Amino acid sequence: MACQKLCTLAKYNATNSKPNFCMPEATLKNQSPHPGVTFRAIALGLLLIPVNTYFIMANHLKFWSTLPTTMSLIYNVIITLMVLVPFNLLLKRFLPKFAFRQGELLTVFVMLSLSSAIAGHDMMQTVIPTISDGFWFATPENEWKQLFWRYLPPWLTSNDEASLKLFYDGESTLYTKVHLLGWLRPILWWTVFLTVLIWVMICLDVFIRRQWIEHERLSYPIVQLPLEMTRLDGRLFKSKMMWLGFAIAGGINLINGIHVLFPEFPEIPVRHAEIGQYFTQKPWSSIGWTPIYIRSFAVGLAYLMPLEMSFSVWFFYWFWKAERILGSALGLDILPGFPYDWQQIMGGYLVLSCLAIWGGRRYFFAVFRHIFRGYRSPGDINDSGEPMRYRWAALGLVGGLGFLYLFSHRGGMALWTIALYFLIYYLLSMSLTRIRAEVGPPTIRTYATPHGILTDIFGTRILSHGSLTMMRLYLTFNRGSRANPMPHTLEGFKLAEESGMRSGRLIIAMMFAAVVGILASFWAYLLVGYNIGVVSDLGTGGYNLLQNWISHPTETDVAAVTFIGIGAFFTGFLWWLRTVFPFWPFHPAGYLVAGEKSTIGRLWFSIFLSWSIKTILLKVGGIRLYRKAYPLFLGLILGEFMIGGIWVLIRLFTGLQMYSFYR
Repeated sequence: MACQKLCTLAKYNATNSKPNFCMPEATLKNQSPHPGVTFRAIALGLLLIPVNTYFIMANHLKFWSTLPTTMSLIYNVIITLMVLVPFNLLLKRFLPKFAFRQGELLTVFVMLSLSSAIAGHDMMQTVIPTISDGFWFATPENEWKQLFWRYLPPWLTSNDEASLKLFYDGESTLYTKVHLLGWLRPILWWTVFLTVLIWVMICLDVFIRRQWIEHERLSYPIVQLPLEMTRLDGRLFKSKMMWLGFAIAGGINLINGIHVLFPEFPEIPVRHAEIGQYFTQKPWSSIGWTPIYIRSFAVGLAYLMPLEMSFSVWFFYWFWKAERILGSALGLDILPGFPYDWQQIMGGYLVLSCLAIWGGRRYFFAVFRHIFRGYRSPGDINDSGEPMRYRWAALGLVGGLGFLYLFSHRGGMALWTIALYFLIYYLLSMSLTRIRAEVGPPTIRTYATPHGILTDIFGTRILSHGSLTMMRLYLTFNRGSRANPMPHTLEGFKLAEESGMRSGRLIIAMMFAAVVGILASFWAYLLVGYNIGVVSDLGTGGYNLLQNWISHPTETDVAAVTFIGIGAFFTGFLWWLRTVFPFWPFHPAGYLVAGEKSTIGRLWFSIFLSWSIKTILLKVGGIRLYRKAYPLFLGLILGEFMIGGIWVLIRLFTGLQMYSFYR
């Protein structure tokens, strides 16, 4: 019995360790004391940021499809890396002195990932239309002018009709004095605000880096592909298994792309099945939309996830379905918001971040003592190897939060609301960062937001109109949280540790990427907007919400608060069970990730398929067979991103309808 337990534990640890088809010794040999973050690496990253940002914004404004920042691993960054790697191999062969090291390539990857997240669907793509939509779409019928115009800070918004008319009509250019001056002031203040917002995230990452990377050794599945792609020996691209996976995924995308152009050409049906349509009677009809799609990149990324994590995601997808069916059977669906999934997820996210902090309490207490006492004895914590000294990080954190506090108060937000708002925001950001680090789902989306929690708990009547208006403006950078920058910054520190980079210099690179990424987002969005005209619903939707808050003030939503508590309790209960029973298979992060049914609905079957294959491989051939198959699944990701991404590029340049591998 003891031997059986040891074997089970060995398999568990192997399954949840960092997936690597190479031996650790080889990995160590490939590392270098070279700092990685060099001037030329930062310069190359800064040059590529506008190109990547323009692609993201043009694709968003013109087609609203295959949006890269809705995925955990942003495919335009992988495509860029795929171009840089063979170019670097040519440099290594013919001009070896000029060849890039792994750390330099990863520096570019981190900068592009962060800037792409900033330009994302749930960040700058929502910030920019918010600046002007509140004025442009005001009508006598919606009464926006009377309701909230006086509360909109003029330095964060624009009511310059001369510059806005052609922004919405199109067939013009950004490069006129009138247009540029009309946007200059809000661009300046939003850039300062968002830069400080990201700076606070980096300071928080400095504190949690050692606990989550070195002590708990979370798996970080999302960074495995760029790590393998940038190894200087090119082992990934010498793998036949990788090219087999590439051929499978690339072939599917190639055939389906041809089918879109020539419908008589057969396609491979990877996203046409939907089983929810067959359940028409209550309570089974509550199952809702339930597709069976096969996304190659999701199958590949799910293989990188620890086995219990991929199991938890698809299991809890059906758990949420069962909750709706049971609620319908019991008549609970008469409640207007049942099953209050957003509220359950809100409570779960808040508790998850608190539990993660509590789990590392000894380390965090040691950090706290070090900030005030410093290093006195060998038993004290030593921060000499950290990206930033803890005292400097603490000062940066306090200074950043102080700025956000003053900025928000100047905008009209009440003091107590500011404190609660940013406390909730950064707790949610830490939960998202934790889930990406520990689970690594192909995508993560949540409508858990500070304004949602505050309006449910306090109602809108107690909140001042200035506070409600600022919360509406702040909705722009936490609308669905798919493009939250904080996970990308911590993953950058993980890449620094794996490749031997100097993480202190990486902070400089990330801050450059943040500032240039914000400015490039404004530039690209306005450039395309003035060319084709902007039809916005990201901005107007938020102002409709603000209109409802002010016109129809509410009290505490008792049912919503109750379900926030239920979600918090259930998440804590699952966490407690994992501490009591080491082999407890249900992870609370799966419960939270699967709660967003529209996103995971497109991916649950791919995750289930990958989990099934991985389980069979481990049972048949153990960890050895698992590692042998590992490059194949990396190839699935690369094949879909490359061939699917090429179709997106062709569509962008030609304007023709093309195959979309993710929508």
